[in-house]
Amino acid sequence: MKPKVALITFTSCFGCSFEFLNLREDLLKVFEKMDFIDFKLVKEHNVETNYDIAFVEGGITTKREVKLIEEIRKRAKFLVALGACACNGCVMTIKNYTKDAEAKVYGSNKYGSIPVKGIDAYVKVDFYLRGCPFSKHELFELVKSWLIGKIPKEKEYPVCVECRKRNTFCLLDKGIVCLGPISRAGCNAICPFYNYPCVGCRGLAPDANLEKFFDLLRTKFKLSKKEIKEKFKMYGLLEEVKGREEWKKLK
Repeated sequence: MKPKVALITFTSCFGCSFEFLNLREDLLKVFEKMDFIDFKLVKEHNVETNYDIAFVEGGITTKREVKLIEEIRKRAKFLVALGACACNGCVMTIKNYTKDAEAKVYGSNKYGSIPVKGIDAYVKVDFYLRGCPFSKHELFELVKSWLIGKIPKEKEYPVCVECRKRNTFCLLDKGIVCLGPISRAGCNAICPFYNYPCVGCRGLAPDANLEKFFDLLRTKFKLSKKEIKEKFKMYGLLEEVKGREEWKKLK
């Protein structure tokens, strides 16, 4: 019997769900191995029950969603945070820095809006498929490993390592602010490869040297703490660094 699988979406742009569809023929190979009993973007009839594995897309933005993710955690043997929103809140965390954001948009706080967070703020996550959207090769690596009872190791080194592997010229040396030195790898450095700076969509690398990086931004690029804050807001990095001593010491 195939394992029962769900792809469940919270607040998001549905980008990761559509990325599943972009797998095309490869998605059929996944369907051969797994029974997606709850995938509302592609199925007319969905079954909300216990799951062997649940892929969860989107960040938690309301009190109602907190209860729902807790319920899904109870029903899922293995829970995967699918994409940057589920992993760290991603772009939506910008709302956290606007006072009464819901009231300004809707006229009142009728939806129970709360500060945006990734799903691991409320439940245990068994694996993270990071990125905006997630990477195809990492999904296949997880599925193949999980089906034989193994879990792949997450990449903990920074994006700069992958830039070196691709012989990509350092954007920092070109005078472009790039967050590659402190951002978690796994994307194959696709943005710097096309001359676009890393914006940290995969979150903070575990061994990120924030003190040295902040010093670089202040001395080489003459950025103020306010300007650095804006750079870190876009994909949720600020949520990860604002409690760190290196950030508190930054003047």
